[in-house]
Amino acid sequence: MESELPAQDPAHSIPDLGVIDVNVVRWSGGSDLFIVVASPLAGDEYSLSRLLRKIEAYLEFTNSSEFIEESGLPSPENTRIVVKLHQESSPLAAELVLRNVAWALNNGVTLAVEPLVEHLPVQ
Repeated sequence: MESELPAQDPAHSIPDLGVIDVNVVRWSGGSDLFIVVASPLAGDEYSLSRLLRKIEAYLEFTNSSEFIEESGLPSPENTRIVVKLHQESSPLAAELVLRNVAWALNNGVTLAVEPLVEHLPVQ
């Protein structure tokens, strides 16, 4: 099914597979990269395939010349991919992330999942 995934699906919780949502470059080298799932992610095959492809795209990015030029060589100690999941997402989404921690480590990064916490604007 992965080959059938459209790169863009504006109506989906993961609308664009080709975009790095957030990349915070560390002064000491490496980056904290965030996949932001701002609306509930379903546990269906299509949604989980989009999440897996998005993680794969981040792993490809961390091994790119663009990333290395900006952040240096990635390592599990200095480079993290954090999937920020909407709190009403299917538990299968967090399970999918956790099942792929070893894959990320083999690609030189740490993979984690955290709940997306909404903050009130400062007034």
